[in-house]
Amino acid sequence: MIVQIGLLFSLTGTTSITEKGQYQIAKFALEGFEKECDSQVEFKFITKDIKSDPNVAVYQIKKLIATGIRIFAGCYSSACRKAILPLLKQHDCLLMYPALYEGKEIDKNVLYTGEVPNQQIETMLDYITRHFGKNIFLIGSDYIYPHYTNQQVHYLLGNKNGSVVGEHHLPLGHTNFSSIIDELKITAPDVVLSTVVGESQIPFYRALYEAGFSAEKIPVFSPITKESEIEAIGATYMAGHYACGGYFQSIDSEDNIRFVKEFNKFIGCDTVISSVMLNTYIGVRLLLESITETQSTYYQTLLDYLSGKTYETPEGTISIDNHHHLSRKIRIGRVCLNGQFTIVWDSKDTIKASPFFLEETNGFHKQPTKVDWQAMILEWGKISDEPVLLISNIGQIVYANQKACDILEITAGQVISNNRLNELRHTFTIIREFIELFFELIVLRKKIYNERHVQGAKVIFSPIVTKNAAFQKQLKIAEVATRSNANVLILGETGVGKEVLACAIHEQSLRAQKPFIAVNTAALPENLIASELFGYVDGAFTGARKGGKIGKFEMAQGGTLFLDEIGDMPIEQQAALLRTIEQRKITRIGDTKERAIDVRIIAATNKSLKEEIAFNGSFRSDLYFRLNVLSIHIPALRDRREDILELVQKFLAQFQKEYQDGPNRISNKALEILLSYPWPGNVREIRNILERSFLLAIPEDMIQPYHLPDDLFVKNNSHTSLTELSLNESTKQSIITAVNQTATLTEASKILGISRSTLYRKLKEFDIKIKSS
Repeated sequence: MIVQIGLLFSLTGTTSITEKGQYQIAKFALEGFEKECDSQVEFKFITKDIKSDPNVAVYQIKKLIATGIRIFAGCYSSACRKAILPLLKQHDCLLMYPALYEGKEIDKNVLYTGEVPNQQIETMLDYITRHFGKNIFLIGSDYIYPHYTNQQVHYLLGNKNGSVVGEHHLPLGHTNFSSIIDELKITAPDVVLSTVVGESQIPFYRALYEAGFSAEKIPVFSPITKESEIEAIGATYMAGHYACGGYFQSIDSEDNIRFVKEFNKFIGCDTVISSVMLNTYIGVRLLLESITETQSTYYQTLLDYLSGKTYETPEGTISIDNHHHLSRKIRIGRVCLNGQFTIVWDSKDTIKASPFFLEETNGFHKQPTKVDWQAMILEWGKISDEPVLLISNIGQIVYANQKACDILEITAGQVISNNRLNELRHTFTIIREFIELFFELIVLRKKIYNERHVQGAKVIFSPIVTKNAAFQKQLKIAEVATRSNANVLILGETGVGKEVLACAIHEQSLRAQKPFIAVNTAALPENLIASELFGYVDGAFTGARKGGKIGKFEMAQGGTLFLDEIGDMPIEQQAALLRTIEQRKITRIGDTKERAIDVRIIAATNKSLKEEIAFNGSFRSDLYFRLNVLSIHIPALRDRREDILELVQKFLAQFQKEYQDGPNRISNKALEILLSYPWPGNVREIRNILERSFLLAIPEDMIQPYHLPDDLFVKNNSHTSLTELSLNESTKQSIITAVNQTATLTEASKILGISRSTLYRKLKEFDIKIKSS
């Protein structure tokens, strides 16, 4: 399995003094992970310089998404992060965001490894007001994080009877601070709190020093300026000032000392490590581990795997909450002349991340009080036609409007469980938003359609759409599958969308809130299948990970386990799978303890399992009957040509939304070519070809035949009898076509949607010869 991860760092631009170190330590994290873990996943970093510019970040991530990349790390500034959020949602991507930020966000497509305001800003203000005074001068760069942070400072400082004696937000890259120096002389604050970012930090701190404002006279506190920035500014100018965060390089622990030493060895010289660099290191390691353990790149699968886990890191113990933020210790440090920090305060215990959520009242630097937002929800509940609930973190109903009381038969004070909410998913879309730390707003929104519905001759089983009668009949079975826990077997050629259908069944079932774990059984080496599915205990075999590892069955507990390419599973391993399905128990390798499992199995294959049983003896009949409770066959695209126009329209709309430009039509002649082509790669192939043609046609308003690849013209005559081929022959023909159309087997395997090792096995099985270049 090859996984590409997009790195989005500013290697040039105003914030590059911070982000270059993040880029270096991301590479270090990958090297260390590969040395420590015998992973079956091959990781590749694809790096793009986003130049401290949100528009460049959008441009670069679009290019990476177009190549199939769905996992990203970086985007230091909040402006860059917010700019790419719509693309992350649209394409089911995951961003590991490694910077401190302003809070007020829990995005389902982001893993946040940086600190949030209640961890840094509240901590700093407590320390400042206890040791220095309550008159604070605010200076920051003119962008999202400093503005939000300073709004929160106003609110928090007001609660301490403190005052802001001056406030300025200056453009990114600003260099002249003479007017700020003059104002500091007049206002004489107890402390300056700086959220100046990027290269502007250099002239700011130097101007203070040269004006005689030593740290003893007016100390500067910053959540941003750490070791990397001090190295660029010069320790002489920084000595005595303060910073706050989860990590300082000077932490005196064995783990951190070893970590610093190994990173310096990797770089080839002594260098500095800042907290945002460590946040990057931690985040990359979390991505690599979650992908390796789940064998998936689907964002929700990875976040579900990480949720609730605790890790030991160079900064100490961290844990990942269900909002994908980190709980951690927080420290305050004072800059020394060697560019390092003396830690003057340590939280001792971890501080849970608590992002703010409600917008500030216009014109006031004030976070709404609990009374404010409860009053607002009460008013909304009175006029809303939708059920509205406010629940506490223990599930107790704080408020329910009349609509909610009527539908759910509940009253305030009762407890509503997640299971009860899951039962309503067939009728409602459940929208959840977290209000502060201990309350959650829930709205039950009526679905536009319920599971499956007909629009004329079109059947929709979201996100699948078809006009083909045979496929519509199969989707009726899929609808039945959503209402039961019966095992499902999905049959169909490579590229027809078996995993898409499996995921759709899961998402519309009562197990929707539990994990969907996908396993490509053909991609697993034979000697690792059992350990991957069932897990193992410490010392179970040579090379076993310390502490053992849970298997995919346990990961999917309560949810769905998708076993792709089940027809390629070695027959020796099929007995263990059958026993697990029958007994609903697993035993980890090296252990004697049986563990009960509650997992719904959806299996898929492009083989005829009946033929494998009857003629090849390569599949157990008893396992087949256990899996084949509900059987769904997805027709090949060439057998449902009436869906091609629908797919073309759907994909063109997606590409227009993604690229913000391009043709929204296809000419009749080009459509005729698409309709006559046999599509050996099915839906996956038509999407790839359409995206290529769309990009070539961007200067025009319509896709024409000359935008289509030559293969569509050359291959048409040679495939006229393809509909008459057997499933095995069709599979063979699909492989030959993919191999002939690509330069490498890696590219061919991507088109076919199988691993490279599976492709090698298929080439041998069908005796397909590869032409040497």
